[in-house]
Amino acid sequence: MMADGVGLEARMDELSARVRELEAIRELTKLRNAFHHCLNSLNWTGLGALFTTDAHLDYGSLGDVRGRTAIQQYYSTLLPKMVEFQGASEVVLMNFNQVHQVVAVDGDRATGACFFEEHVRFDKEDLVYQSVGRFSDSYVLADGRWLFDRVELDHYWLVPENKKFRWPW
Repeated sequence: MMADGVGLEARMDELSARVRELEAIRELTKLRNAFHHCLNSLNWTGLGALFTTDAHLDYGSLGDVRGRTAIQQYYSTLLPKMVEFQGASEVVLMNFNQVHQVVAVDGDRATGACFFEEHVRFDKEDLVYQSVGRFSDSYVLADGRWLFDRVELDHYWLVPENKKFRWPW
């Protein structure tokens, strides 16, 4: 027996559970970072692979789809829809993960949130738009790998950021 009355086996179980939770949080942070990397590199196949086969993507008024294939298709058509809506010939965007927080891990399920900032430019014009919002995530551990089971967007705003600013990209 340890001095505090807790047995060594119980203490080891507690430490093992804490390590599993920390490892899960680390993997979930990698998953969230991979989402933004795929989005910025226009890697729709890679982005789709981050979701479960029956995942739910809820972008509110911007769209609501279910299933990995539909999510991949949604993202692959999102930029062309933005171009059409804006009456532009092209759109360039960069999405930055600002804060990712895993809220709860319970075995093979977890929840989290991520705030983001996105810079959007149409037709290489001087005006750049800033988009800010929050993703609420649900995750599932499937075959030893964490995946998105649900991603919900709460979009705060899309506003002109500045004038006469030239992006290097």
